[in-house]
This record gives sequence, structure tokens and C-alpha cells, in this order.
Amino acid sequence: MADEAPSGLRSLIATLLAGMSVLMGTPAAADAVTAPEVSASDEWEIAVFLCIPTTYGCHRRGATAKQKQALRTFLESRTELSDVRFVDRASAYESFRRDFAGNKTLLKAVRAKDLPESFRLRVKKGADRDRMWLAAKRRPGVGTVVDQAEIYGDPLALAWESDIAVFLCVKDSLMPACLSGRGRAKGKAATLKEKKAVVKAIEGTPGVAGYFFEDQATAYRNFVESYADNEALVNATQLSDIPESYRLTMRAEVDWNAVSRSLARLPGVSQVYNLRCTDAKLKLEVEYGRSNLPDSKVCAPRQ
Repeated sequence: MADEAPSGLRSLIATLLAGMSVLMGTPAAADAVTAPEVSASDEWEIAVFLCIPTTYGCHRRGATAKQKQALRTFLESRTELSDVRFVDRASAYESFRRDFAGNKTLLKAVRAKDLPESFRLRVKKGADRDRMWLAAKRRPGVGTVVDQAEIYGDPLALAWESDIAVFLCVKDSLMPACLSGRGRAKGKAATLKEKKAVVKAIEGTPGVAGYFFEDQATAYRNFVESYADNEALVNATQLSDIPESYRLTMRAEVDWNAVSRSLARLPGVSQVYNLRCTDAKLKLEVEYGRSNLPDSKVCAPRQ
């Protein structure tokens, strides 16, 4: 990103990057779905999900037996792979029900036939993972391909001690929520009055077990540390571009999605992330090849 980027654009990018860090985080909720602990010797798998009728790009068709066998033969012939294992629908469904045991709404909405079968690949050290990803993606009958190293091995992944993150508006933000419904404060950083209203709303929300405020200096320091390997981005981003935020710890039985929607409507709030929801979406995509389920199902309160 160029150093001369407009301040509004920098603010938008900085806010989105902050959100990305939260999305990659690991909430401490009782039903959190998290990656295994990584070590230097771990070889993350590449998951090759077969087509089912609901997969985007599969033209409402599932993978045929012929395509499945051809894919198996192709993968087992690749010298850069140390292991190829097949996950059938029954095994995927059993794992799915175990991982999301606390979400009865999601369990009722997803049947075994709604989950794609997959091949899980282990790539030898030193081999080109991107090349293997692309080769698998191009095969007939393949719906989606996910490299777990891109998700679980991301060095930017942070472990936030919160369940909901409420980001505040920064000056010159291009986020829609900061440009409407704020009167004279339009385009400005969240005002003291707005912050007090947010705090009042948080403290008056049932199910909030606790919260803390992350000021701009702390947020900027975390941003710089997280993106230390991207010198151009760090140099182009100023302290004033990074949003302040409130981090909430929630009780498990509360509808976090409803709380997030309510807080997102407050003046001075840029965006709100429900960590239970985003973590569940990530798990569904990485482990089960599903990314198109409605929030009302994925983000339902624990029952």
C-alpha cells in the first residue's frame, strides 16, 4: 500500500485488518472450536472437498463415483504427498456432531448428506503447497480446497481473551456505520458521548460477564507487532488509523448474535465481531467444506 494513500482509505484498511486479526483469534468460550496447538514440525493438511449440489461452482451436481476414484488415483500418484486419507460422509457427520454438540439449531439444520466427502493430504516438507492446492482444485468433482496451513498456521492468529469485539469509529473512516446516523459526528472518531452510550449499553446487556477497553495506543502496538513482516503496510498506517474497541466476555447460554447486532447499531460503533459466530464459520469451512450456511443456524445460542 502506498504511503500517500488517503487517510480514509487507510482507516478502512486498518479497521478491516484489525477485524481480520480478531477473526483469526481463538475465543475462550466453552464451545469454542479451535485449531490444534502448532509445533515447528507439524504438517498441516490440505482438505480437498468433493462437490455436493449446494457447493458453489459445482452446478448443483455432486461428485460421481468415477470422479472420486480418478481423484484418488491422481492424489496417490503425487510424489510431494506423504499421506492421502479419505473422509467419508459418515465420519464427517460424526465429527461434525461432536464439534457442534452445543449448537442444537445447527445440528437440526445439517444432515449427513449436507456434508461433502473429502481427501486429506499431507505435504512433504519442502514441497510446493500452493502448486498442490491448485492441482487438486482443478480436478473434476472437486468443490473446494482448503490449506489448513493458511488458517491454523497463520502467524497473525491471535488469542483474544474476549467473545465479542466492538470496534469504534476512527477519524475519516469509510465504514458505512461511521458515515450515517451520527449527525455532526459524521466522519469523526467516536465521541466521548458515544463511548459513554456504548459503555451504558454493554453494562445493561444481560449475559455480559465482563468487558475491557483496548485504547488506540495498545491497539496500534498490537497491530505493528502482528504485521511486523509487512513494512510497507506498517509505515503507511498511522496511530490514528487504528480503532479502539471494547472486548466483551459473554455467558455461554446468551444469544451472542443478538447482542452483536444490538451493539452494532449504536452511533460511533464501526463494526462488531461475534467470535463464537466467526470461529464456527471458520471451523465449518476448514473442516467440513461448508461456507454458505445462514448465521441464524451457525450462530445460534448454545442450548
